[in-house]
Amino acid sequence: MISKLAQAILSDILRHCTPRKVILYGEKRSPATSEVKSLDFCIILPQVDKPALLHDLYLTIESPVPFNLLLYTCDEWAELTGDFSSYAAAIQKKGTVLY
Repeated sequence: MISKLAQAILSDILRHCTPRKVILYGEKRSPATSEVKSLDFCIILPQVDKPALLHDLYLTIESPVPFNLLLYTCDEWAELTGDFSSYAAAIQKKGTVLY
């Protein structure tokens, strides 16, 4: 089950760009309360100015917990997921596709 916080951040991501895919690959929770402590997202997009988009996303997404964003172009994603030892391949295997 995806947390409300992850859904809210996904909505903010979709307001700022048009990704091909968004994957939640990390969600840290407090053992005692199950409260979300941090989130990690991977965003796959067509060609884009990644540094500028990352800057905009980090400045505009409001979240009460820390979150991390990884951006890949579609070409980078295709190449890296073909290498089973890459971090992208691990994200693809274990992450949850949200969009």
